[in-house]
Amino acid sequence: MKLCIVLFLLLLVASCQAKTLIVDSGESGDANTLLAAVFLAGNGDTIQILPGNYAGAIVDKSVNITGTGAVIIEGSLAVTAPGCRVSDITIKARGKDAGISLASPNNQLVRCTIGGIATAVKVTGENNSLRDCRINSPQGVEIFAAKNEVLQSTISGSTAIRINGTGGCMISGCQISALQGGVLIEDSLGNAVVNNTFSGNGFGVVLTRSHGNIVSYNNLSRGYVSGLDVVDSRNSNLTKNYITGGKVGISLRGSQNCNVSGNICEKNERAGIFVEGANHNLLASNNLSENGNGILLQGSIENSLISNQAYRNVYGISLRGCTKNMLRENVLLENSYNLRVDPGQGRSGSSNYDFFVQDIDQSNLLDNKPICYLVGKADLMVPEDSGFLGLVSCKNISASNLTLKNSSMGVLLVNSTNCNIQNCSISWAETGFLLQDSQGCTISRCLSVNCNTGFLVEASSECQFAYDQARNCSAQGLRADNAQGLSLLGCEIQFCQSGIALHESRLCRIQNGSVSNNQGEGVLLSKSQNCSIIGNAAFSNDRGISLTGSSSCFLQANNASGNKLDGISLQQLANINVQNNIALRNGQGIYVQSSRRLNLSGNILGENNRFGLRISSSKDCNITENNIYDNWIAGANLVDCAGLLLYHNVFEKNGIQNAADNGQNQWDGGPSAGGNYWSDHSVHGNPADVPRQIPGGGVDRYPFQDAWGWQ
Repeated sequence: MKLCIVLFLLLLVASCQAKTLIVDSGESGDANTLLAAVFLAGNGDTIQILPGNYAGAIVDKSVNITGTGAVIIEGSLAVTAPGCRVSDITIKARGKDAGISLASPNNQLVRCTIGGIATAVKVTGENNSLRDCRINSPQGVEIFAAKNEVLQSTISGSTAIRINGTGGCMISGCQISALQGGVLIEDSLGNAVVNNTFSGNGFGVVLTRSHGNIVSYNNLSRGYVSGLDVVDSRNSNLTKNYITGGKVGISLRGSQNCNVSGNICEKNERAGIFVEGANHNLLASNNLSENGNGILLQGSIENSLISNQAYRNVYGISLRGCTKNMLRENVLLENSYNLRVDPGQGRSGSSNYDFFVQDIDQSNLLDNKPICYLVGKADLMVPEDSGFLGLVSCKNISASNLTLKNSSMGVLLVNSTNCNIQNCSISWAETGFLLQDSQGCTISRCLSVNCNTGFLVEASSECQFAYDQARNCSAQGLRADNAQGLSLLGCEIQFCQSGIALHESRLCRIQNGSVSNNQGEGVLLSKSQNCSIIGNAAFSNDRGISLTGSSSCFLQANNASGNKLDGISLQQLANINVQNNIALRNGQGIYVQSSRRLNLSGNILGENNRFGLRISSSKDCNITENNIYDNWIAGANLVDCAGLLLYHNVFEKNGIQNAADNGQNQWDGGPSAGGNYWSDHSVHGNPADVPRQIPGGGVDRYPFQDAWGWQ
């Protein structure tokens, strides 16, 4: 009896053992289609497919499907049973269906090659695994369920892998090439993208509204818009990645509490790390070289930058339109501009000082010198070994003998009062010295060389520049916008695009300075009122001294000689006094256009290539006591003017003619005061009563016999 029971049990076990079904399109196997084999199989069976082309199928049994040789499934494979394993087959999907759909949990896809015109793999079941696969499809792998993994696979397409609305997935050890997106993670939590190699265009890894994800030890190269792009996401870790050759290496946009550490970003066009509209992120121990910006923060607050190394970038670290970011132990070395702090594009001149409120201490090194960045400090002396000086909302700070180079601004004063900077030298900066919204500050005996702008003043009042120098600046040597009460004393500007430029400023004084060999204007006042230009030398510029749209200004005792166009140019002005200036050997001595109520007196205008004095479309001006001689075309040329009064001027030995006038102007002060001296009109008497006709229609009724005969 016992023997019968044992035999029965043995037969029962044998009947339950898994079996192997052979699929052969040549009719020699158990089935000639995969669908038929699945129908015949039981859970736990193996379906072995011999070489050939087969139609797709629905796999609703927990089976092991494996290919032997060149096995091609032409169509879709839908796995709806759990615990299946599909290996060593090629799936060529047709139509819009996915090549293989994993709709159940705990399945494995191993060493398969999958392609199609839509999606290669669609995963809606949990805990599935793709390993050692080759996938080429516009949409490579789409995952909509938790705890799935893609391992050691090669994936190419428009979007290689998409994870949506789920979590706990792993992408590791893959070779990923994508035209638009390598790995796209949307509205998902706790996923990991680790140790993959990416190439292509568009975006490498994108986290959108996804939190607590890990992106580490990946290698991204070639032309990505952004290698790692984190958008509106929180608490993600981006660590130990290598990113090169894209537009941006790592981008955080609108994201919070992310950890970006230990990454290497090289040769990215715009930035190694770009942070926009983001806060409370940690950027630590990143290595950033040969990028447009090593680190660029834009419109971001309260981020921490710690122990990063930025070298040989255009900008090392840029804080643009940001506030309250903390910088500690960062090393900036050999960047074109090591540190940039400004309001950002389109915000120049903003009175919002928050853009400059940063927590930057002396542990940060700029070309091996500590950064001195003070906020809200008073009554201090700046260390002479500083490599950058920023003073924000400070009072009575003094600095001297600094040698600074290679920063966006060498010295930055914002909303500061009564600070004194002297004997400092700045080179290779975008702006050597910047004063913004500051009062009563003094910059004296300082040098700015090879900068874009040597000295820049914005919305500041009662500040003084004394005996400062700017040379070889690609824009202005000294520029002031919306300044009041600015004094420029004894300053020297040479070999710049333009020398001194004041825009929309008032009550400013430029005195005893020198502007020479500048490509544009030596001194330019634009829309500036009640300013004085006194005792300056303006030599060998395009124009020596130029005023446009400015009124109630005073020019006295300047020497504007040897300039290419005009010694002194006065356009669209009113109520200007121009007295006792010298303008020799220019294109024109003094040029006046569209102006009124000007007083030109005591000026020496000689040896100019065209005219000593040329006035057009102007009225109600007084021109007296000027010495106008040896100008090549004419001494004075008046075109379309009215109401001008010219007398007691010397016109001597000018080229084609001493003067010409086609308007309604008066060339004498009456019989008592007399008119002018003309070297080409001989008379007797001071004044005489023999009129001198002016070509074009004017007449001097009472010319003088002798030069200066009225004195």
